[in-house]
Amino acid sequence: MSTNKYYEQIKHFQEKITKYATEIFKVYGNELQLRLEDYNLLTNDKNCLESSTAFGYIIEEFLVSKLEIYSENHTENDYIIKRTDGSTTTSSYDCFSMLGDIKALVNIKADKNNNNAIAAINKLYDDYVLRTPGETKAYLVFKIHYHIGISERDSKRKIFIDSIDSFFLEEIDFSKGHHQDRRSWSAEYKANSGRLQATSAFRREHKVTVKDISYKNTTAMLKNLFDNNC
Repeated sequence: MSTNKYYEQIKHFQEKITKYATEIFKVYGNELQLRLEDYNLLTNDKNCLESSTAFGYIIEEFLVSKLEIYSENHTENDYIIKRTDGSTTTSSYDCFSMLGDIKALVNIKADKNNNNAIAAINKLYDDYVLRTPGETKAYLVFKIHYHIGISERDSKRKIFIDSIDSFFLEEIDFSKGHHQDRRSWSAEYKANSGRLQATSAFRREHKVTVKDISYKNTTAMLKNLFDNNC
């Protein structure tokens, strides 16, 4: 058994939030209908939503709202989930929970086509390193794998929840390098505007040993990554 109390705390939270989300989706039979008034917005397979970035936000908003309600109304739950202040477009995470003296930041990713992006490096650095520096944090990437299809129950086009998986940023060793995309919102390219990437293979090959997993260790790696990218 691990003697790293920080690691034990964050892994317990990971198990619990996965349980919460699994039970939320189970209520709907892992099939979600996207409606405005009484119209199913996915009825036409040429709709403008499925291929847009808005679609991910829709699924993320659904889950954050449900997690808030679920965690507050089930007295046996260990953690209360709260949404981040302000817009998630200016933040690297969607919601958070307090694990004693650890603030767990949760980045919900709706993943249809193997999206390996975590968050823009500058936003991640701001939220994790610069903001409230005396506060111990953890960062959970929480992936919802889905596809669009026809329901066998009612023949309607719906969002099907295929699986859930997650990992902590603290489990990845970025000390020997990293991957990112070249996304930048300014005319002048800024490397730290790119999104940090972590494929399954990269995570397997760049693991932090359990005894070394900590907020301090990941803070040092992100600071080094950010400074070298400038």
